Amino acid sequence: MVLEEIDQSLADWKIKLELISQNLIDMCGLLTYQRLSGAAGFSPVKLTGISKTQVEPALEALNELFQHFDMLTQTIDKAKKLRASMPRFLGSERNAQEILQILNSKSIHLPTISTPLSQRELLSAAETTNTVSPLQLLVAMTKTFQVAKVAILNVDCVWNDLEPQLDRAESEIADLQRQSASLGLSNSKELELAPQAIASFRDRIESDPLGTNASFNEIEQLIAKIRAEIDRFVQVQEKLKQGFTNARALLKQLIDLNQQAIASLAESQEKISDCDTYLRTPLALEQIEAVGQWLQRLETKFKEGSIGSLLIGLDNCTTKIKEYIAIETQTVNANRLPIQTRQELRGRLDALKAKALAKGFAENIQLAQLAEQAKQLLYTRPTSLKQAEETVKQYETILNSKF
Repeated sequence: MVLEEIDQSLADWKIKLELISQNLIDMCGLLTYQRLSGAAGFSPVKLTGISKTQVEPALEALNELFQHFDMLTQTIDKAKKLRASMPRFLGSERNAQEILQILNSKSIHLPTISTPLSQRELLSAAETTNTVSPLQLLVAMTKTFQVAKVAILNVDCVWNDLEPQLDRAESEIADLQRQSASLGLSNSKELELAPQAIASFRDRIESDPLGTNASFNEIEQLIAKIRAEIDRFVQVQEKLKQGFTNARALLKQLIDLNQQAIASLAESQEKISDCDTYLRTPLALEQIEAVGQWLQRLETKFKEGSIGSLLIGLDNCTTKIKEYIAIETQTVNANRLPIQTRQELRGRLDALKAKALAKGFAENIQLAQLAEQAKQLLYTRPTSLKQAEETVKQYETILNSKF
């Protein structure tokens, strides 16, 4: 029965050691542990703050755990060798008791612990040596592993959560920097601060992940500000592009109106003798050239990437062009009025003559004379509108009196 008990105990310890070994291997394979401990070619992280007080003891505990695992393994191996050396059928009572002593009593000698002088009593020893049983050591190792695992996995959780977000944020910042450069956008305070903010945040979660109170929202808000700034810049650019297109079209309209105003003035002065009171002087060429140069200067600044207060300048320039368009529109209408009045009088005379013909008064000497006189006035340059209008009116008065 003793041998069966020993064999069962050794079999149980074999399973336990395999599980411990696998869990320790998995812990050593964890990237976070490798970074923290400086394993697998990593330089150990220089921890600060809360992380230093929590994680460094956990790492030391794990190092001690590995030592204890070796001691536990050696102890069980010692028992296994003794069991293997016993006869198969006839066991040695002495060997069996020694194996049980190894497995069940305080057979493991832990490393000697030095006691600082400040902590010693008069009868205290300078060094303390503790012994424990395999089961007691296993219980202590289990507690140590659990505490160390929690600390390391807490760091793992923070790093796995925030570091990918920082990587994406850095990539997004780089994209925004390229976009900003392509747009010619400069002097963006947020864009200058963003890489520094991310680097600072990365340093904090690297050295003190458990004490990092800052939320990633800080970085997200900064990126949102940068994106909003670029979006506003693009909107202003598009608004300016459209504004310059509209202003150019208005300037062309102004130039056309000015030419019409000059032409209509010349035509009225040539064809009408008494129209000076109606006519208006077109805008001087210098005035139109001045707004054209103004617009050109604004366009040059825009091409150079200087947006600044261009919207205000463009609005003012466009307002001035529209003001000139309104003036020239009135000038064209005023300068065309004498010619239009003469044309209306011609049509009115033709209508009256047709009416006279229809009523049988076409041969009336007085009407015929007035019609001829009005025709001469309306079809001879320069026309006196006042005389022509009076003659046509007289013709109409006489014709109407015949009814």
